[in-house]
Amino acid sequence: MKRIEEIDALRGFALFGIVMTHMFQGFLASIVPPEYIGFNIIYSIDHVSKFIVEQLFVSKFYAIFSMLFGLSFYLILDQKKHASPAKFAWRLILLFIIGFVHHIHYRGDFLTVYAVFGMILILCRKLNNRIILILGLFLAFNGPEIIIKTVALFSKPIPRSELILLKNIRIEEARRYFDLIIGDDYLKLFISNSTVGVINKCHYLLISGRLWVVPGLFLLGLWIGRKKWHENIHKLNLKKLIRITALFGFPLIGIYYYFAVTPYSKLGRFFGYIAKDAANIFIPLLYICIVLFLYKLRVTQNVIKQFIPVGKMGLTTYVAQSVFGIFIFYGYGLNLLLELSGTMALILGLFVFILQVWFSKWWFKLFKYGPLEWLWRCGTERKWIPNNINK
Repeated sequence: MKRIEEIDALRGFALFGIVMTHMFQGFLASIVPPEYIGFNIIYSIDHVSKFIVEQLFVSKFYAIFSMLFGLSFYLILDQKKHASPAKFAWRLILLFIIGFVHHIHYRGDFLTVYAVFGMILILCRKLNNRIILILGLFLAFNGPEIIIKTVALFSKPIPRSELILLKNIRIEEARRYFDLIIGDDYLKLFISNSTVGVINKCHYLLISGRLWVVPGLFLLGLWIGRKKWHENIHKLNLKKLIRITALFGFPLIGIYYYFAVTPYSKLGRFFGYIAKDAANIFIPLLYICIVLFLYKLRVTQNVIKQFIPVGKMGLTTYVAQSVFGIFIFYGYGLNLLLELSGTMALILGLFVFILQVWFSKWWFKLFKYGPLEWLWRCGTERKWIPNNINK
């Protein structure tokens, strides 16, 4: 199956945004204890960097990655009448194993999440396009959480004492985890990630809404594949799509930001979160349209093509980013979590990504698949697959 360059470029672009987000956050994957809030705000410019990352990066690039995962499902399984769902399920099991090894070192891993939610795609394979689209939109816009929050508006509020207790429990757990991050005891962190970290990840998926959003994005990616948009990119009116997504996306960010920094009522908080979830769909769509538009322009096409090699080895690139981040920030590495400003972390993240672009270009001159992609493919096929470009 011939690879689609634009899809690889989008995947590489998403990985750029992901590493920049994680670098600014110090690869924490946790709430920050009160005494460490603002740990990466050292210089005045860090406030600007924080605003940009929080409003334009957080939750935006993983959304692109998630939609591309759904599209990949279509390319691998859904478009092929006689393709084996069992083989795809085995592929997801292997992804879960790779992800769990990643997770016990970095709690922010999303490979395990993709592996579990990917099974939903197999179950939805027989649904028609209209149901896929409706269900995908409902979940991607965090519809179940909107219903829950709507009911909560008219329900008896949880006693303040219980809320304070729950908050204190979360803060204490965050303190323990933060201490492990800045400590140098690898074994303790390993054990924590393997036990408490799994529970915390499940809790995060629920409270963040990603329990619904990720499967929804998968389904939208599947729907895009079924509509053959990836084969007819040249026919899309990208300028119009850019205007539409920007027209919705940026005002939604403004609405959420207003409610995030201004004291507001329960109703105001409700609308603020709805705006946030909606922005996390429109802004990624805007980014996708911009990247595809720039790819079509002769003057910028070569710039966008730089994302293709890292996109082709997306699994390797993603895991390698975590290896670097852990080494930079964690106590058993260079322990720079409390030393590096957010802006400097972003500059360092850009440097890392440029190195990954260079490495991936070099790699694909010699090999067909990225290192982890090759192992994953061998495991999926259950046989040794030659990777040398000359074989």
